[in-house]
Amino acid sequence: MTTAVVLAGGFGTRLRSVVADRPKVLAPVAGRRFLAYLLDQLADAGLQEVVLCTGYLGEQIRAAFGARWRKLHLRYSQETESLGTAGALRNALALLPTEDVLVLNGDSYCDVNLRALIELHRTRHAAATVAVTEAQDANRYGAVVVESDGAISGFVEKGSNGPGFINAGVYVLDRQFVAAIPPGTQVSLERDCFPHSVGKGLFAHQATGRFVDIGTVESFAEAQHFLDAHEFSRYRRSRPYALLDRDGTINVERDYLSNPDQLELLPGATEGMTKLRALGMGIAVVSNQSGVERGYFDTAQLERIHERLRALLGDADLAVDGIYFCPHTPETKCACRKPEAGMILQAVADLGFDPQHCFVVGDKRCDIEMGRQLGTTTLLVRTGYGIQSLRDGVHADYTVDDLSDAASHIAGLLQSTHQASATSN
Repeated sequence: MTTAVVLAGGFGTRLRSVVADRPKVLAPVAGRRFLAYLLDQLADAGLQEVVLCTGYLGEQIRAAFGARWRKLHLRYSQETESLGTAGALRNALALLPTEDVLVLNGDSYCDVNLRALIELHRTRHAAATVAVTEAQDANRYGAVVVESDGAISGFVEKGSNGPGFINAGVYVLDRQFVAAIPPGTQVSLERDCFPHSVGKGLFAHQATGRFVDIGTVESFAEAQHFLDAHEFSRYRRSRPYALLDRDGTINVERDYLSNPDQLELLPGATEGMTKLRALGMGIAVVSNQSGVERGYFDTAQLERIHERLRALLGDADLAVDGIYFCPHTPETKCACRKPEAGMILQAVADLGFDPQHCFVVGDKRCDIEMGRQLGTTTLLVRTGYGIQSLRDGVHADYTVDDLSDAASHIAGLLQSTHQASATSN
C-alpha cells in the first residue's frame, strides 16, 4: 500500500488577482475546486490514504473536504510556518507509515498513470521517481535532463528556451528519502532535494498525458479550458447520482442523533446502496443537521457520526462520494438548508455531475422540494417520516417503500432512458 500526499500549502501569490480569499487548491476550475480533480485522480487509481499538507488558510481546506473523499481517508498536516515543499513533507512524516509515498503538487494536474508510476519506482528500487512531461518551451519551468535508462542526470534553471522535459509535479519517494529531509527547516524538493539526489537513485518517468498548472493567471485560464473538456470530467458529469437524505432514509430516525452508537441502518439501506453502485451511480448524502447550531452537538461529533455511517456501509464494500450537511436552524435563512438547493449545488461543484441527471431520495417534504428546485427526479420513501409526509400531502415523482425499493425504481427509470436513447439513435 502507498500513502499519497498532496502539497496544499502554497500562498498562491501570483493568483491573488483571481483568487484572493482562499488557498490555491480551493481555486474554482471549470466549476469545481482544483483539489477535487487531484483527489479524484487518487481515488480512481485505487489509493486509500491521503495526507493533505496545508499551510496558508489550511482550515478552509479541512472545512471543505473533511475526513473523507469517495473512498479516500483524508488526514491533515498543518504547517505553523512556511517550510517549503520538502519541509512540509518532512513535517508530515509521522502520518506516512508506508515504504513509499506518492506526492502530488497541489497547484498542478498531470494525466499520468499513477499505478504504473508506483510500480516503475518499485521495480527500479529508486530513491525518488519524478514524473516528467515534454514541453515545447521549458523556459518557465526549467528542464529536467533524462538519460536513456531513465536516470535524471541534471536540472537546467528557468530561462533556457526550447523544448525539453519538465517536472510534472508528481513523485514517488522512498520513505527514507523523506526521513532524510532536515526537520523544521524550509527546504524545497525541486531546488534542494532533487538536485542533490542526482546519481543517488533519482529517476524519471515520462507522462504522455496532458499537464496543466494554476500557478499564474495565464495557466489558470488554460486549466479552466482543459479540465472542463477533460475525459474523466465529462464522464463524471454524465454519471447519474443518487442524493440521499440521511435520517429516516439511510438510518433509523432519532431526534437530533448525537451519538455514533445510536446510528442504526434501516432495513433495505445496504441493499439499496449496493444496487445503486451496481448501476454505476455516484452516491452523496445531503442532510439538515440543525443540532449543531442549536448546541446539541458540534461538527467534530457530527463527523464521528458520519465516520460510523461510513464504517457500517464499508462492511458491504460501499462508500459514499460525499456527505453534505447544513448546520443551521430555519431562523438563519441560509442557502444550504433543505428545501434550499445549496447542498446539491455544492455536491455538483465538488463531484461534477449534472443535477438534472440525478435522483433525490428522502422522507420529508423538504427533500422533495429541494430536488424539484433543480429539476431532479424525486422519490419519497415510506420509512422515517415518509408515511406522515404522505398524509400531509407531499407528492414526489415516485413513492417507494424504502431505499432498496427506490434503487429498483431508479434502475427501471435508467433502463427506460437508455432504451429511449437507443431507439432515437
